[in-house]
Amino acid sequence: MKRMRSLSLSFISVVLCTSIFFCQPSSGNSKTTADFNLKDFDSVVKTVEGNYIDKNIDKNRAYKDAAVFALLSLPHGLYLYPESYFNDREKYEESDDIFPGKTFKLSPEDKFVLFDPDYKEVEKIRDRKLKEESNKPKLSNEEVLKLVDRERVRKKVLTAKWEQTNFSKKDFDRILAYIEKNIQNYSTPPLKDPFGEEDNKEKEPFSLKDVYLAAANGYLSSLDPHSQVFLKAAWEESMAKIEDGSFEGIGAILSGGGNKEVIVENPLEGRPAVNAGVRAGDTILAVDGKSVKGMILDKVVERIKGKKGSKVALTIRRKGVSGTLVIEVIRDTIEIKNITSKLIDNYPYIGYIKLTGFVKSDPPVDREFVQHFKELEKQSAAKGSKLRALVLDLRNNPGGYLDLAIDLADMFVTNGLIVSVKSPNRSPEDSNAGKKDLTDLPVAVLINAKSASASEIVASALKHHGRGLILGERSFGKATVQKLQELRGNNAYYIKLTQSRYYSPSGNTIQVVGVKPDVDVSAEEDGSFPFHYREENMWNHLPELPSASEEKSHFDVKKLEAWVKTNGKGEKFIHEHKNDPIKPDYQLIRSIDYVEALLNSKRK
Repeated sequence: MKRMRSLSLSFISVVLCTSIFFCQPSSGNSKTTADFNLKDFDSVVKTVEGNYIDKNIDKNRAYKDAAVFALLSLPHGLYLYPESYFNDREKYEESDDIFPGKTFKLSPEDKFVLFDPDYKEVEKIRDRKLKEESNKPKLSNEEVLKLVDRERVRKKVLTAKWEQTNFSKKDFDRILAYIEKNIQNYSTPPLKDPFGEEDNKEKEPFSLKDVYLAAANGYLSSLDPHSQVFLKAAWEESMAKIEDGSFEGIGAILSGGGNKEVIVENPLEGRPAVNAGVRAGDTILAVDGKSVKGMILDKVVERIKGKKGSKVALTIRRKGVSGTLVIEVIRDTIEIKNITSKLIDNYPYIGYIKLTGFVKSDPPVDREFVQHFKELEKQSAAKGSKLRALVLDLRNNPGGYLDLAIDLADMFVTNGLIVSVKSPNRSPEDSNAGKKDLTDLPVAVLINAKSASASEIVASALKHHGRGLILGERSFGKATVQKLQELRGNNAYYIKLTQSRYYSPSGNTIQVVGVKPDVDVSAEEDGSFPFHYREENMWNHLPELPSASEEKSHFDVKKLEAWVKTNGKGEKFIHEHKNDPIKPDYQLIRSIDYVEALLNSKRK
């Protein structure tokens, strides 16, 4: 079986509040002596020309985005607009998003303008909006969808207006020349940090290096949202965090931040937060007496995390409790495991294995997975039972290395194609099932909107071969493969570039469309399916391609649903446990009903 070791990971998931499972390395103003100049920018352009998946690059758009990123990288950021769009902004933007300021041109005949916001007025508008937003009820799913659609229309119009300007490399060069000549006028931030205290980490003074690096990432951003250039040292630091697999904090998953309240989605079982009395659904108002109102989630996380044994005080509002609570939590080392497993409570014959990512580890993912499976068999036998089914949980799995996904799928697929990787002007690289079969037990695969890339390869292969019943909601929809390489001429930087697409065994690429479950299973208490951010919502994503064939389920879904309706226990359990300190896993609980249905029904 041909092996592919390219990175398929570029949709990056943050394990909210607790730790970054994996993060895109910052390309910004970090403490480093590594230079990045115009020659390096040109090296990025040449690498794209020689290696990018699409040879028909819109260079005008690429240089426009490079200019936009360069101007916005300034501590006193400037904006770039087509003049025709800027004059009609009120048609496409909310009134509060149209900030006051002044415009100017580099040349009278330019069809684009540079915009310098009046940041003092912007701050007043921002503060007023923050107060208004904090008193508004949570947006309904319909309202969220309307906002998403409005933004889609705005971007479409903006793109069309830019095409009319015929922005070129000469225009980009003129903007860089303007920045170089006037950089000192824009080197001081006009406002204090709007989300709290300034980062205490040392930073180099802003320089042209930062401008060129931002421009390079703007150029790459015009191609797709997954190509990027960044410091090699930042990548290595990210890898070290993954390999360490631990951090020091309280052990809780948060959501919100910014205009939204910071909510404890779930305190992790047996970790400091839940042991101290923090409960699912709690709203965090302050950390160590300092308000987190309006603060982005990353900064809230920074305040909560700290050295093992140190104390953090959380001011909390809890539904049904008058006033506020102050809960002191003693921080501890929180270990994040790549693979976890257990027997499902009250179902000693159903094993559960969760895989958080396809990352290089010791032991390797495939070997560790086998160890967990064998241990589940032992645990089931110890309870006087025999393992009859396996739940493979790929929810919130952002992907990783392609070869690891192939190895995992190979454990379940006996014969046939697992995945095909196709690049322009090259023969497809096909990976077929070998002789690594682990078990012939029925398998249920859980996916959600944050299951991406390599995890989608596994889900699509098991679905195509009828080897797994796919449960949950449509996956993220990233079917592109990036290659990581040193930047030619500057080995202090890596460039990550999209070079191919992967295709499911059906011949379809799941780019944008994602993997569709055999059975839709809600993760919400009320059974709804709210909007989730996916590949199609990313700016400049590679487009969906026509399907080569229709994907059909290998299971009698109607029969399974009928069994669940008559015999299912999930909804009753959810109702009885909805006020538990640790929020029930609604999607898993509902899915177990379908596993039971699978065991009690015959396939087509």
